[in-house]
Amino acid sequence: MNKQQIKARILQIINNTIGYIIADEIFNQLLQGVDPGRTQETIRKYIRELVNEQNNLIGSSNHGYFKIDTPEKAQEAIRYLLIRIPDLQNRADNLRTIWNNNNPNNQI
Repeated sequence: MNKQQIKARILQIINNTIGYIIADEIFNQLLQGVDPGRTQETIRKYIRELVNEQNNLIGSSNHGYFKIDTPEKAQEAIRYLLIRIPDLQNRADNLRTIWNNNNPNNQI
């Protein structure tokens, strides 16, 4: 299977799942028919592409991935992403500070 076929299968798995499904479960289902990559990160990358590049309604939360088919599920997915922003911003700021402290002549 090529990348587009794998992504189509991932979308099918999520759309056919009632409730939530974690990347490990998607990975295991894919392993039955295809080598999706070396890690579950490949699955997460493909899901991001399905949302960002192909406009599929797939949400995520600390429970796993899910099909967005109600306004409540859309809000859940959006809330989860927004909650993560401050932590990611803090991590980025810390990396910048550490780099700049260690590299005074080559700051970012």
